[in-house]
Amino acid sequence: MDFTLTEEHLRWRAVARDFAESVIKPDVLRRDRIPAAAERIPWDWIREADRLGLRTLGVSKAWGGAGADVLTMCLAGEELAVGDLGFAVIMDQCWKMAHILSDAMTPDQQRKFIPPFVADPEATLAIAFTEAGAGSDHQGYYDAPDIDFRTTAVRDGDSYVISGTKRYISNGCMAKLYFIIARTDPSRSLRESGSVFVVPSDTPGLRTGFFHEKSSQRLATNGTFYLENCRVPAANLLGGPGLMSRLRADFMWGAKAEAAATALGVGRAAYEYAMTYARQRVQGGKAIAGHQAVALMLAQMAMKLDAARNQIWKTAWLADRRQPEARVLGLLAKVNASETAFEACKLAGEILGGASIMHDHPVEKYLRDASSFLHSDGTNQLCLLRAAQALSGGGDANLFGFNG
Repeated sequence: MDFTLTEEHLRWRAVARDFAESVIKPDVLRRDRIPAAAERIPWDWIREADRLGLRTLGVSKAWGGAGADVLTMCLAGEELAVGDLGFAVIMDQCWKMAHILSDAMTPDQQRKFIPPFVADPEATLAIAFTEAGAGSDHQGYYDAPDIDFRTTAVRDGDSYVISGTKRYISNGCMAKLYFIIARTDPSRSLRESGSVFVVPSDTPGLRTGFFHEKSSQRLATNGTFYLENCRVPAANLLGGPGLMSRLRADFMWGAKAEAAATALGVGRAAYEYAMTYARQRVQGGKAIAGHQAVALMLAQMAMKLDAARNQIWKTAWLADRRQPEARVLGLLAKVNASETAFEACKLAGEILGGASIMHDHPVEKYLRDASSFLHSDGTNQLCLLRAAQALSGGGDANLFGFNG
């Protein structure tokens, strides 16, 4: 067992950390309070992240990216989230599809889609699962033909015609390239009929709707958009009809670890701010960090954050080696990291006391941001149920590939 990071790991962590310190932190609170979602999108930060290689961190070197492994993306994601969770999520939506781009696409699909994505410094990716009637259940716990997942793709000659509405989509209505999940046979379960189509944002019939206004991750967008008889070449189908679950199982091993790392980052930000505050705030004749009640809270935060990070790193290590345990451990790491981050932000609020709700301090923002990952990327309850199902072998333990 060796926890030594490679030079490449350290380099990308330093790049992301410097970006958070020099670019994000000086202006993030002002941007967070901009009223309109469309005006909050940090296009300038995205362009700067592209210049540094962060936007295309997961793209293979053969196509002009860094070809980073899952652990590298976890390290970078945590650092970016210390600056702002929303921006880290914008980047992670691009990173989590890295192995889809490099391994699941055909050579023709790669030539068609990867170069434009790499060349455009503002291009982001979006994964379009969620609909009004299907949220976390689409991740596999409930799977029957009557699932309320209504987006369909009907074959018509050399094309598919896609119809449906997607909502709450991360990077929705701002992405340049969408991975649309649609059912090619609504009479069958989602596992059997869920298919993934690569759809550029300028495709006729893909109509952007609106950005959801929200209290958390305010620099990231969650959009609703419409697929209105959207005609997509059959050549844009990934793998084949009904292979959504197989694609997720085979090529998205590290997705939950990456999500967990971004959640961890906002918890760490709260801890670091609370520690600085506690060292500077004097009450009872000494800095409050020296009072036992405050010291205990700081130690709890440090303990839990470090334990969550170790679980994330283990998951990433397993994912990089294609070990099947990564699937289940990723579910647990996401739950643990999000709950740890939320608790850390709450304790930071206790340490600052009444000051914690003031806009003079970022703690109230940290708490808002941390709350999102209790339900984002699958609700924590759903993730635990899926993990328990796989661990116990009860029911359909192989559902969506999460038990080997």
